[in-house]
Amino acid sequence: MSRPPAEIIVDSTPQSGRFNMAMDEALLEFGAERSCCVVRIYEWAEPTVTLGYFQGSTSASTRPASVDSLRGLPVVRRLSGGGAILHDRELTYSCVVPASHPVRHDPSELYTLVHEQLIRLLAECNVPATLRCDFKVRSDAEQRQAVVGDSAAAEPFLCFLRSNPNDIVHASGAKIVGSAQRRRKGVILQHGSLLLAESVAAKGIRGIRELSLEFDESRFRRELPVSVAAAVSDNWTLRAYTQDELHRCDQLQLPTD
Repeated sequence: MSRPPAEIIVDSTPQSGRFNMAMDEALLEFGAERSCCVVRIYEWAEPTVTLGYFQGSTSASTRPASVDSLRGLPVVRRLSGGGAILHDRELTYSCVVPASHPVRHDPSELYTLVHEQLIRLLAECNVPATLRCDFKVRSDAEQRQAVVGDSAAAEPFLCFLRSNPNDIVHASGAKIVGSAQRRRKGVILQHGSLLLAESVAAKGIRGIRELSLEFDESRFRRELPVSVAAAVSDNWTLRAYTQDELHRCDQLQLPTD
């Protein structure tokens, strides 16, 4: 079965957390009316915490004492599930796949398609990485988790301290890419964080720059949009946001109360 074309948006201006999450939601909504995939690459104007869809209130008072370093940072809700993410020194991708795409028969396959492309690009940029499910040496934290069990109560607050078989991990075992999905009417939104470097607000969570000193970041940034598009399509074009997308994004950022 043929794959639909893809449109690529590279947002060269770091945006607020509210804009970034609202634009992902707007693209998911428009995906119900479109036959093409849309890939977006973006960054963040300031360190921002996004909470997974099922993580409760966005109030700072709900965050565990162990993440006091995050207090005072902007907090927004994601459409997708999973743990909280501190978006700081990272690149972020989102990919909206229409209901006509072959991957609709197994939406979880989209993780593999995108992550395989990212692993290939990372290798070409001097970063050895693999899927967590293929990583042979478990960290001490993972071994403790295996003993404790997989209960939600035992999971860390921050996504990059959690383990998922779909994660991309560095050769050292450190998580460097995590992705999540939201599905509506057969349309799939998948977005993910590519951790470039450690944040001062999350000491100890190292990024690619610290883990691979030979990282060719300029090439990685240049080729990332096409790598994600190639995961879901065989042909693609670059474009800017449409006025309809920007208008809907503005609407989604308005207060709801």
